[in-house]
This record gives sequence, C-alpha cells and structure tokens, in this order.
Amino acid sequence: MARNRKTTMSHRLEYAGVRAFQGLLCALPAGAARELGAAFGAFAWSPLGIRRRVVLEQIERALGPDISAEELDRIARESYRNFGRMTFEFARFSRVTAADVERTVSLTGREHLDAALEAGKGAIIPSGHFGNWEYYATIATMGYPITFLVGEQHNLLVDGVMNRLRARFGGEIVPMTGSLKGIFRALRSNRLVLWLSDQDAGKRGVFVDFLGRPASTPYGAGRFAESTGAPLLPAMIVRHEGGRHEIVVNPPVPVPPEELDTDVRVQQLTQGYTRVFEEFIRRYPEQYFWMHRRWKTRPPAAE
Repeated sequence: MARNRKTTMSHRLEYAGVRAFQGLLCALPAGAARELGAAFGAFAWSPLGIRRRVVLEQIERALGPDISAEELDRIARESYRNFGRMTFEFARFSRVTAADVERTVSLTGREHLDAALEAGKGAIIPSGHFGNWEYYATIATMGYPITFLVGEQHNLLVDGVMNRLRARFGGEIVPMTGSLKGIFRALRSNRLVLWLSDQDAGKRGVFVDFLGRPASTPYGAGRFAESTGAPLLPAMIVRHEGGRHEIVVNPPVPVPPEELDTDVRVQQLTQGYTRVFEEFIRRYPEQYFWMHRRWKTRPPAAE
C-alpha cells in the first residue's frame, strides 16, 4: 500500500538535500565525518535540547534514582553524540570497502551463527537501536547470508537511498510492509533474518519487563521463532574507540516448554532477548537511542 504514495516536490527537494549532504560527507575522511556527526549530535542535545526531558526521564528511571546529575548529563549527551556519529557513518557507506570492514568491524559469537546455519532452519537475530545498528549490513562481507527487515520511510526517494546503502555489502532487504512471505522465504532458504525489535509496539505489542518497567515490544521475532523453530540469536553492536565496531551475537534464547500456550511462549521468547538488550544497555548506556519514547504504551491494567 505504501508504494502507491505519490512523490511530491517536497520529497524531491528533501532527496536532493540528502544526496548533497551525503556527497559532502563522502568527501571527508572517515574520522572527520564521524566527529562532525558527534558535534551535530551534541548540538541537538544542547543548545537545541531536542527531546531533552524525555531522554533525562527515561535514563533516570531505567538506571535508578541514585545516578548523579553529572552522570545523567554525560550519558544523555553521549547518546546524542553516538546517534550523530551513527548517522554520518551510515551516510558514508558507499565509501566503505570490504578492506575497511575487515579493519574496523569484528564479529564475536560467530559460532552461534555457524551452528544455526548448520541446523538448516536459518536464524532470527533481534537487535536494538544501539551503537551503530546499520553496521549489521557488513555481516554479508563475512560470508553470511543475511536478510534485513526494514521500515519504510515516508519519502520513498530517501527510502531508496537508505536501502541501497544497506544492501551494498550483499544483504537482502525485506520491507516491513507485507514482510510475512519474505521472512518465511528467507528462513526456508537458511538465511539470517535481522530486525530491530526494541521500540514501542503500541497496544498490539507483547508486554515484557525492560529496564524495570513493562514495555510494549514487537512480537514478530518471537512469533516467527515459535512457529518455524528458527533460533533467536539476540545481537548488539558495540562502538569502540577509533571508529571500530564489534558485532556481538549471543547464544540462542532458551526455547520455552512446548506444553505452554503459544502466546505465553512468544512472551517468554521476547522477554529472553530483551534481557540481553538490558545487559548491554546497562553496560554501555551512552550507546542506546534514548530519544525514542520506549514506554509510551502502558499495559491495560495501568490504564
């Protein structure tokens, strides 16, 4: 349905601006572009103060009231800086080579991917908006067949730019709209299916505990794992100094007992990978995307 939208003049102007900005960033050295992105992120935090109240409230409630004002400010500011770096790095993907990937991206937990592919059912890799999540695209250069489930941007011209960048390393793109067949096909073809599953899912989501509060979470990853037998391999990308990134693939989420109701099994699978997300966020809180209103939807009993 989304593909029937018309491209307006404002879309074309936005596209032209994105392409011009992308060209500028590609003309810069990687380190300079990365730090320019950090500066833009810091500017969005202060003086612009974009979603400042939301970010501070969410960090404080997630990490505890004992956090100092100085530490709270540091985490929030660095989160904005990380998002700026991530955005500018992604815009430069057309300049990133396989040699660059080999030098700057490491893969921890490769054995979990290998075991899943050996079993022949593919794997579902839920992840979050953490570090530079776009760097999952580089897994394809390491010899792994990967499919990305992605949301569609309102501006389809810009959407095309983003998906070409994601696919340039050899990965497959499946739009979120009408994704059911694409996901089943990928798993039957013994591929790794990755999608971000850490944002508010509204009233249709499954509620799990996330950083001490019930959070509406997309149920898709758990539902596909429950129905296909594909393992859930939660992953996060950790940013390190000097523009290096570590893709960390974790062990499979334990499979709930078969005698449980399907919805209960899906909820337990979703809680299982959400706990992994929590571990990384508590360890590197400045790398999480706190600007999203993660706990916007309240469970029915709380309304």
